[in-house]
Amino acid sequence: MTQKNLNEFLKASEMLKAYDSWSIFTHKKSDGDSMGSANALYEAGINLGKRVNWYAPDENLPAGYKFLPHFYDFTPCENFDFNDDKMLYVFLDCSNEFRSVTGFEPRPNVLNIDHHEDNSLFGQVNCVDGKASSTCEMLYRLFKTGNWNITQPIAESLYTGLFTDTGGFSFSNTSPLTHIVAAELIELGVIVDRMSDLIGQNKSPADFLIWSRAMSRVKLFGPENIFAISVVYAKDFEETGADMTGTEGLSSMFMTIRGVKLISTITQYPNGDTRLSIRSREGSPFGAGELARDLGGGGHERAAGASFNDVPIDEAADELEAIIMRKYHECNTTD
Repeated sequence: MTQKNLNEFLKASEMLKAYDSWSIFTHKKSDGDSMGSANALYEAGINLGKRVNWYAPDENLPAGYKFLPHFYDFTPCENFDFNDDKMLYVFLDCSNEFRSVTGFEPRPNVLNIDHHEDNSLFGQVNCVDGKASSTCEMLYRLFKTGNWNITQPIAESLYTGLFTDTGGFSFSNTSPLTHIVAAELIELGVIVDRMSDLIGQNKSPADFLIWSRAMSRVKLFGPENIFAISVVYAKDFEETGADMTGTEGLSSMFMTIRGVKLISTITQYPNGDTRLSIRSREGSPFGAGELARDLGGGGHERAAGASFNDVPIDEAADELEAIIMRKYHECNTTD
């Protein structure tokens, strides 16, 4: 750990301990890392006697994470009034202030804990490391630096984010430190096979129905079929009974197609939003994050996302295919 990292973790730990009340914010379309980090910090705050609230702009959380200790303590919130000087506002797993609730204004009582390379450093204190596997890894390092008590519920929450954001320790963001953190969490009481069952066996029958529709629409294209696109329509949610969290993990599953180096799933949600979920692996001429940033989104080079609201859903796949192929040819143009 560099001195810079150490100072950031110490500042963040001291800031958390200094405030009696915390408001925790996570990003739209909650995933295992945002859920795990929020639950871990919520539990840690309760153990310290803090008053803790957790907000995010999701109507529902992914039901597969009901095993986490504070799943039912989440409060849906689209717009928040940041006007309490005695409240600590903590953003988890948010690369910028726009990924969570609206209404944010820069304040001296904002703590930003994240692992995205493109984090905009919008907090008064920014505990950010783009090389970390997950926000849960960052939070574990913060707890260790600040000598916090890591109970088993905290350890299980942290392991959840660590496991999901690394694809079960199979993605390129898995570092030696990631394995060390996982080992230490196991020493703290995490039972690996139990967590694997809880995290991995969490899809409902409705989820599988909507996945099957997306799988039937996969289109492979590009040189040696290295690119893939699929579409999920708003009507699919209604007709299968899946909620808006039902497509979590779908793009990562598509990455198991032999030869595919980059996949984008276009999902039209019942609320009218259209989102791209992009995944890439080594061998892709450009990364998921690079493509997402070209489309006004962001994320990691292997996992990223963007909005696609300006394109009618029936034209979205063709439009995206054209964008990907144009970018491919630009990457392969020599002077």
